[in-house]
Amino acid sequence: MNKAKVQFLNVGWGDAHLIQHPSGSVSLIDGGDGTFSDEQDHPLLWMNRNRKDCLEWMILTHIHNDHLQGLLDIAKVKIVNKAILPYKPFLLPPKQLVQEQGDSFAMRVYLMLASYLELIEVLAQQGTAIKWRDEYGSNADSVIWSEDGIRLSQLYPWKGDTLPAYERLASILAHSSAESKEVCETLIDFFELSNHDSSVYRLSDEQDLNSSVLFGGDLLEPEWERLAQRTDISSLIWKVSHHGMKDGFNSRILAWIKPEHCIIPISMERSIPLQGEWNELRLCTRASLYMTGSFASGEKIQIHNKGILVEIGN
Repeated sequence: MNKAKVQFLNVGWGDAHLIQHPSGSVSLIDGGDGTFSDEQDHPLLWMNRNRKDCLEWMILTHIHNDHLQGLLDIAKVKIVNKAILPYKPFLLPPKQLVQEQGDSFAMRVYLMLASYLELIEVLAQQGTAIKWRDEYGSNADSVIWSEDGIRLSQLYPWKGDTLPAYERLASILAHSSAESKEVCETLIDFFELSNHDSSVYRLSDEQDLNSSVLFGGDLLEPEWERLAQRTDISSLIWKVSHHGMKDGFNSRILAWIKPEHCIIPISMERSIPLQGEWNELRLCTRASLYMTGSFASGEKIQIHNKGILVEIGN
């Protein structure tokens, strides 16, 4: 009998993963890019369809728009009891410094960071218990919640793990005298490094630890190696990192996780250039590969597990 249910939504190039607890409450890991369209779903629409007015937990793995924006949409109209966010609030440099350079990409990153700060503010205003992920930064403190033998744990990052994106961003946050060119360069570097700062979570059944679901965020190979050296990360189901890109989905990482099922959050259109690499990977794994974007509205597939039911699709 299934005690928990995981649903991987089709949010295009983005992540949005819902966990229904044994008690019926809901956790959401990432929220997609906030797009409302016929081609993809949105976790807010899922909540409306399923008459859910409250999230027990809202979790953001890292700051990129394709994980962040849907969470902000939800926070504005739904109750969020608790949230786990990657970084404590910070003060951005004046927007004018970015405008002076006329760099549209740097401005995009600036606005993305501003959205993250807005998410913190909106959650605080509604009384959400905001927790920072470093509170779960050790083996002893890794369990986020546990119900009826089902538990969600944070595997990465832990104390001592490097956070290159945040460290780069901090270089301008600490100096109010930073020049506009330096600010723009730092913003772009943050965007490029953000996946290295991604969190990883695992949902497991205490009665069957081999049936766990691993949520890889967008973590990249160097950090997966660090994680695999300290923790047995073998899992039945792996939510593939970085949308199936080679830096987050390759033979080395597969050897550490040993999944039977790989779920790739990506649209069909954007998967086409990656299909050749994935076909090569099929030679070194027997795992089934699923793309969230391959399921049209109303379509889904189930992976039956002893304690955890997994659905892919809308």
